[in-house]
Amino acid sequence: MKQRFSILPVRYPEEVNKMNLDKVRNTLEARLRELNERVEEIDEDLSEHEEDDSEDRATEIAGDEVLEELGSAGLREMQQIRSALERLDKGTYGTCTRCGKKIADRRLRAVPEAALCIDCAVDG
Repeated sequence: MKQRFSILPVRYPEEVNKMNLDKVRNTLEARLRELNERVEEIDEDLSEHEEDDSEDRATEIAGDEVLEELGSAGLREMQQIRSALERLDKGTYGTCTRCGKKIADRRLRAVPEAALCIDCAVDG
């Protein structure tokens, strides 16, 4: 698949221009690496099962369910971060993917992977 490059400069919303986009990218990439390591550790923990008595096995199963949910949450956050990195590349970072309005600088600082403005996020 051929990648197309724009000859036009990337234009970010005014609020995002005030942010250091390299710092945002570095923050997102660092979080992505951290999550990837955690998900790998969870996968390893889930694959290590010892045959114990039924009481120990019941406790292990309950623990596995918690680990699976943590792993799923990590994978969801990783996808959100990858999407934010794509928006940075495309020049759409800081624009709500639902309504097209600017995402407040304060929101982006708190949740750098945010794809939705606060109004759209609250509306679900």
